[in-house]
Amino acid sequence: MNRWLSFLSSVLALVAGSSFAFASDKSELILGVFPYVSPAQLIAFHTPLKDHLAKSLQRPVTLVTAPDFDSFVERTRLGQYDIILTAPHLGRLAETRDGYQRLAMTGHTVQGIFLTRKNSPIQRIEDLKGKSVMIAQPTSIIYQMAESLIREKGLIPGENVTIIDTRTHNNAMHAPLRGEADASVTGTLLWQVLGDEQKGQMRVIGTTDEAPGFMMMANKRLPRQDVETIKNIVLNYHNVADSAPYFSVTGYKSFQNINDKVMKKLDPYIRNL
Repeated sequence: MNRWLSFLSSVLALVAGSSFAFASDKSELILGVFPYVSPAQLIAFHTPLKDHLAKSLQRPVTLVTAPDFDSFVERTRLGQYDIILTAPHLGRLAETRDGYQRLAMTGHTVQGIFLTRKNSPIQRIEDLKGKSVMIAQPTSIIYQMAESLIREKGLIPGENVTIIDTRTHNNAMHAPLRGEADASVTGTLLWQVLGDEQKGQMRVIGTTDEAPGFMMMANKRLPRQDVETIKNIVLNYHNVADSAPYFSVTGYKSFQNINDKVMKKLDPYIRNL
């Protein structure tokens, strides 16, 4: 009997020790950010968040992205990221398909904005008949919302209006100025932070519906204790003294809790994914 108790005590001690070691793991965390702008811009935008997480967790955090939207979705599915900061519908997809856990969402809203050159004769979306419009990748929620609005206005992509695909929303935004398309669609977030000189050369001709902000999600392999710690750090980041530039540059305002109502609103946008 004593021998059995001794054995049981050893097992319990081993299990407890292993659990503690896992929960207090200080290995590198991979933060994957959706490539809505160029890699250089992503680094400039999100290094402050990465550094804040690393300092708060006392744990190295590496910021990575992917070449395009589809690659990011696939790398998310394969579990190559510990934490993701991604488009709203892709956060919902990561949750329903890949088991990612909710951390927070940004305080801004996602909305597509139609742009032309200021001296263009195009005044409204209906005027795009026979014209071209550049939009970033069909995987994006802005592409889906923009295409839906184009059809609502009586235009048919591929027949009486040409949609040109591009890699990022930033690329799309500048297309009319570069002469690559008659109009473009980008996110209002990028439009808001665009410099006055370039803004002055363009005109807004329409906007899409709004969608929830970006989603921050944790891989299912992260222990619940770690997820809660990261969640609290992120939700309180706007209260940190030096966080104001981050929220100003990104336009995120703050991080907020994610609820079921918000997530279910995104379900129509993941059906084709």
